[in-house]
Amino acid sequence: MTEKPLRIAHVLAPADVGGLETVVRSLALGHAAMGHSVDLIAVLESPGSRFVEEARDTGIRVHVVESAARSIRPERRGIRDFLTRNHVDVLHSHGYRSDILDLGIARHMGVPSVTTLHGFSATDRKGRMYEWLQLRGARRASAIVAVSSNVADRVIASGAPRESVHLIRNATPLTSTPVSAGDARMKLGLGPGPHIGWIGRLSAEKGPDVMIEAMRHLTDIDVTLCFIGDGPGLASLKRQAEAAGIASRVIFHGLIRDAASLIRAFDVIALSSRTEGTPMVVLEAMAAHVAIVAPRVGGIPDMLAASEALLVGPEDPQALASAIRATLADPGASAARAMRAYERMVTDFDLDTWLLSYEDLYRSIQRSRRGHSA
Repeated sequence: MTEKPLRIAHVLAPADVGGLETVVRSLALGHAAMGHSVDLIAVLESPGSRFVEEARDTGIRVHVVESAARSIRPERRGIRDFLTRNHVDVLHSHGYRSDILDLGIARHMGVPSVTTLHGFSATDRKGRMYEWLQLRGARRASAIVAVSSNVADRVIASGAPRESVHLIRNATPLTSTPVSAGDARMKLGLGPGPHIGWIGRLSAEKGPDVMIEAMRHLTDIDVTLCFIGDGPGLASLKRQAEAAGIASRVIFHGLIRDAASLIRAFDVIALSSRTEGTPMVVLEAMAAHVAIVAPRVGGIPDMLAASEALLVGPEDPQALASAIRATLADPGASAARAMRAYERMVTDFDLDTWLLSYEDLYRSIQRSRRGHSA
């Protein structure tokens, strides 16, 4: 007998763009296409949201709960009201705020819940406190999804029951189709010559300062570094580039809608992160056949072998620069690695398999709930 479609609600406090947001959109679009009923509950500090606008543009049903950063009551009331008014089979939480504030409401109301832990990125005391609270909050979920083995290990070490933790690595997103290298460069206003692409939030955990330091070791070759993204580190990064004498070779493009579609503009995608889960930009580069240079942090070694990308130690600008130099110096070898990375993506990060893994998890906690109720 065919099982009935599920009513799935995702809750998150979204940034304008980011890997977490890309994952949520892909889940919503993918499961809606499979016949499930999907809602996004977006907790916002103010009415305007680029994430909400883009999600609605793709046809996703979005409900907004306005709740100031330091005020938890509107959020908790909004989640409780949504669950009261709507029969929801699964509440799926994303991000530390939703895990801390909302999973307990679902549990109290008898609604099965899942949380996906997208990675841990704290670089200061405040961030580490939030992560500690998130790990405690995650235990209230019916199931915990870790996007990489290092995340799963940390969740289990924090006290979560091993049987409640499920490793489901991210998949190639549903939301972007890469355009040609020529069209991508034209849209970005880039001239001839090799270009390094760096895509992400300009904040400490992503290590954009490490990337600029690496550029100091590449002054002997004609290469331009392109940052796509925004964040609290922007002003200091510009000062760092000026002080290093490389400001003319570093472009800050800011936030760009559907940046993943422009990834073929670059000869190499570089990451310089201090910590990661399963970064979406790696999957996007794999899908676009673009060479990758990245540090061995977080879930990246789970995603890429030495035959598929050049991997270096974390926080090592000189090693990062050397790997970029080697990538640009031998386009044939780089293209071969990029092709093997693409083949790995097709095998290990297939979108349909990923969606079915989540669907199976949702149904398993539904069956478990019915068993407990019997």
